[in-house]
Amino acid sequence: MANRMFKPLGGSLTQEVICLTGKWTFHATDGTVASSSGAGFSAATVGTTGIQVITLEDAYNSIVGVNLTYEDSSFTPAGSTGVEISSETVATTKQITLQHINLVDGTGQIRSLLGGKTIHCMIWVKNSSV
Repeated sequence: MANRMFKPLGGSLTQEVICLTGKWTFHATDGTVASSSGAGFSAATVGTTGIQVITLEDAYNSIVGVNLTYEDSSFTPAGSTGVEISSETVATTKQITLQHINLVDGTGQIRSLLGGKTIHCMIWVKNSSV
């Protein structure tokens, strides 16, 4: 598992829980990453339409929890939107796959690019099998 000097995280009943935080802004034209910040991440890339792959710097035993906040100043009440985890392999390939879902005019969900949008996240991972 990760071999780093971690800052203490109080309030967890589970041993060896690590909190990774990040922020990604995506280009409006093609949905690729325009800027990123955070600790514990090595890359954020775009897969197929609506899919973003976050790669961690280190492997961890398991994922404990995730909080994703979608920042969108152009939100309209005609549809809702969100970001969710599609899959994760933090113990092997160190990746978390996110998908951006739009509810278009209340008729159905579609995946779409995160063009011009920003995601803020907190990811809690377990750094041991204990």
